[in-house]
Amino acid sequence: MSAETHHPSGAATAPVAIPTSPELEAQIDAFGELFDKHQRFLVVAHAYPDGDAVGSTLAMGLLLEQLGKDVTFFNVDPIPYNFRFLPGADRWTTEAPSELPEVTVMLDCAEPGRLGEGFPKGAWGQTVAVVDHHKTWDPDFANVYVRDVSAASTGELIYRLVRRYGQLNSEIAQNLYCCMMTDTGSFRYSNTSQTAFRVAGELVAAGADPWHMTSHIYEDQPRERLDLLCRVLATLKVSECGRLAFLRVEDAMLEGLSSEEDLTDGFINYARSIRGVEVATQLREAEGGEWRISFRSRGKVDVSALAEKFGGGGHHNAAGCRVSGTPGEVESQLTAALVEMLDRPASP
Repeated sequence: MSAETHHPSGAATAPVAIPTSPELEAQIDAFGELFDKHQRFLVVAHAYPDGDAVGSTLAMGLLLEQLGKDVTFFNVDPIPYNFRFLPGADRWTTEAPSELPEVTVMLDCAEPGRLGEGFPKGAWGQTVAVVDHHKTWDPDFANVYVRDVSAASTGELIYRLVRRYGQLNSEIAQNLYCCMMTDTGSFRYSNTSQTAFRVAGELVAAGADPWHMTSHIYEDQPRERLDLLCRVLATLKVSECGRLAFLRVEDAMLEGLSSEEDLTDGFINYARSIRGVEVATQLREAEGGEWRISFRSRGKVDVSALAEKFGGGGHHNAAGCRVSGTPGEVESQLTAALVEMLDRPASP
């Protein structure tokens, strides 16, 4: 198949040169064999999907349809309100397919537990493939991996699959741009590499309009989100040393809001933006006395290592886990672990 990039005007342009490795190319080869051998695909990402999970799911699903495959775009949770404008969003379903897929493609996570408790245990099919860029993973879980921790987003890896096996049209480009923009913090975070900019440039050339994307994702929010933000910011705590900040989202804060959406995405960045704070932590009340914990680091602390201690995982600068207890107990546990990591002598 052609690997040309197709500009919306119809003129084909040569794809940009991006770094690769023999290992990554071999993984992409192995993934391509799935396209040749199978027809029915289930595409799924982690529960509580963020921009990379949503964009990856839609881009992968659209690529598979481009290749003539039967695809189910599945997640245990609905698409967050600010991503519903993306091409293919109308195909997203929270109902598992009645017919077992031949291949399940798991995106933006490499551990089956992150798909959520609502993922049907018998829905995997014959073969499992993973496309992911997180540090934490289960190397014995899937049959095929396309995995690179240096990639800015999972969408960056799907871009490579599109270049090899499909055509980069406007619909796929918009979804991949969503991945790149959200996982790099609008190209501000430390994972914003030269490759990320090169890929983003090609996505723009293929039809992803930066202002259109930005206005829908970041500047089209319900007023209730700001009402909720005021309630959450009222819980802000900064440690005595000034290096740790905590926010808390309780179910009671949602009372009186007509929206049933999860409006808290991005709140944690307000805590991380405080001068002197090295790690921001957000506690989100969950079921059964548990709290969903999100970490954001400025870079000194590898919060993926911290999250692993509590059964979670993620990236160096962004990770998460679940912890049981009262808010005070949870904050005390996390503070002790965070201070230990901050005070640990640097490796020679």
